Amino acid sequence: MLKIIDVCKRVEGHGDVKILLQNDDISLVNFQFDIYRGFENFLIGKKLLDIPKIVSRICGLCYASQAIASCKAIEHIYDIEISEQTILLRRLLMSGELIKSHSMNFFFQTLPDLLAIFDFSQKTLTPYELIHYDPQLASNLYELIKIGNEINILFGGRSVHLISLIPGGIIYSPSRKNISLARKKFQNALNNLEWIIEKFIELFSNHIPPKEYHFPHFIFVGLSNYEKYDRYSGNLTIKQNNKNLIEFEKNNYSTYFGKEKDLHGIDFYFENKKNVIVGPLSRYNIIENYGIDEIINYLDYFNKSWKNNILFANFIRLLEMYIEAYHGIQILDDPSLNIREQFSPLNSVKNLDGIGIIEAPRGTLIHHYHLNGSNSIDRIKLFIATEFNIPLINEMITRYAKELFEITGDINLVKKDVQRIIRAFDPCISCATH
Repeated sequence: MLKIIDVCKRVEGHGDVKILLQNDDISLVNFQFDIYRGFENFLIGKKLLDIPKIVSRICGLCYASQAIASCKAIEHIYDIEISEQTILLRRLLMSGELIKSHSMNFFFQTLPDLLAIFDFSQKTLTPYELIHYDPQLASNLYELIKIGNEINILFGGRSVHLISLIPGGIIYSPSRKNISLARKKFQNALNNLEWIIEKFIELFSNHIPPKEYHFPHFIFVGLSNYEKYDRYSGNLTIKQNNKNLIEFEKNNYSTYFGKEKDLHGIDFYFENKKNVIVGPLSRYNIIENYGIDEIINYLDYFNKSWKNNILFANFIRLLEMYIEAYHGIQILDDPSLNIREQFSPLNSVKNLDGIGIIEAPRGTLIHHYHLNGSNSIDRIKLFIATEFNIPLINEMITRYAKELFEITGDINLVKKDVQRIIRAFDPCISCATH
């Protein structure tokens, strides 16, 4: 007998998790969404200059990443070099976005799960319960969310769907007042993160993470700039189970992966059909080092059992916020920010294909636009981080669900626990479906 059980419904309105029971045994658990991908269709024929403003509406968390990847793809079409000031301002906007995104994920999703997984609480705490559990931790995380918002207001014009980003540059140069305010906010972020990171180490570093959160065979994919942490520039990089890195330019991505014909997923061209992971944990494994001594010291608190476990991504997200705030202060000291400059004009099309790649908070994000003979877009491919991770997520939740159900026979316990594995990946359903 075949039976399908809904684990949860209406994840951001477009996602769900289903358990397939066959003869009273779990045969499959599937995290899936209704993938509309409307942006890959209604952007066709639109004016190139309008596209970054439109794609920022794909998501309320990854708005800067979507717009910047779009700008880079269009700049590739026109073969223009943007100014150093523009790059620095885009990096600041990406930092604000990441700090907001990572801190919201940590407070509302993964911290309550971690406290339950490691028996600090008997249940998954609600935000209100979490505030009472540790008021200082909650206060520091709320402050980080606020700082991420304020950074994007200062340099993007508003907190979401930024208005300053255009192909070729930034609409306006930052004022000295905004630079000074941003410096204080990044410093406050560093202070809060030092406290939060030390609290995380105190709570979890001496524990062994459960084996159900360990990875099977997988492949890391992400950007690497000479093996240094860089979410804006660099080459795409592949690393298979701690073996040598394979670096390649953006134009060659189709050698390793591509869109399925129906636009509902990504095909990977690797031997043995190994799963791919992108995001904070992939960035951590690909780069040589973060270039900050404090980060190395923090990492030393965790033993090998954490390193190939998805729960470790929660700690890496805290470190990434620290790195972004640290680099943000350095960027604000760059004298090029004080120069008023004109953005690069879009004169004539040089390439019929434009590819823009960055590392969004959740992982590798690629925009690929193709022009027809009339220099109008006739084909668009968007590669979303969550799409990269879906096969790995489904393998992990199916494997664990089978083991847990065989031991306990409790389908409700299975439904609860597989959701924790999914949340540990911080999937963005909005980006993956729209």
